[in-house]
Amino acid sequence: MTTTTDRPDLPGPRKGLPIIYKPGGNLRPVRDAEAAASIAPPKASELVAASVVRDIISADLKVGDRLPAESDMLTQYSVSRESLREGLRLLEVQGLISIRRGPGGGPYVAPVNASYLARTASMYYTLSGATYSEVFDTWLDLEPLIAAKVARIADRRRKTAALAPFLDDHQPADEHEHFEELNTFHSVLAALAGNRVTTLLVQSVTHIVVDHVVEDMDPLEIPHLDSDHHAIAVAVIDGRARKARDLMHDHIAAIVEHYRTQHPDHMETPIAWR
Repeated sequence: MTTTTDRPDLPGPRKGLPIIYKPGGNLRPVRDAEAAASIAPPKASELVAASVVRDIISADLKVGDRLPAESDMLTQYSVSRESLREGLRLLEVQGLISIRRGPGGGPYVAPVNASYLARTASMYYTLSGATYSEVFDTWLDLEPLIAAKVARIADRRRKTAALAPFLDDHQPADEHEHFEELNTFHSVLAALAGNRVTTLLVQSVTHIVVDHVVEDMDPLEIPHLDSDHHAIAVAVIDGRARKARDLMHDHIAAIVEHYRTQHPDHMETPIAWR
């Protein structure tokens, strides 16, 4: 088995577990016959959780729709009450359903929230020893590509409608509202890209940046955030992909440099799982 610690092209040894790597471009988990034989089959609760997800999609359920009653699901999935409840709990932990207590309660379909993906991903980052500096590097790689991709979208009207809040020079008086608006800009661009994998990936990285790093700092002290968003939005709407990419790169680079300068020790600490 080859791991990242065996590869001369990767950084030197760091704290953390190795990331499995298989030469030839195949990044599937590496398993020999003995290891495969030792892998336990999925638990009944995991199979139930997977079946519930499939049924949510196949039944075209919407956010807020109630799932079948427990008695119906016990019959439908042919499992014990304990396995069913454990399976539902797995989905609740991932934020895919909400379980309401009391009269009228039960499991309900929840919206897809990238913050849960960020939390799961941060567990892997923690174990691998990845640092917040690496998160910022990833953010800097992804955001300019998104800006350019959205700029190439021909539907100017849709882009204008989505980015309208960032074309107004008026700033919210409430600091919390202003902060939320600044964060929303990047989520809107990711959603406009029209690729759900891209949207979730970018949003999960942004969640880690905001929830782990920015939460203890004041991003409003960084100059030109609003004007940067305005300029990027205009370039995106006008279809100027190269300019949108370059403006976004400079925008993210300025934020990264600010935090690297103000909090160099924090940037090199391992990502926390939370």
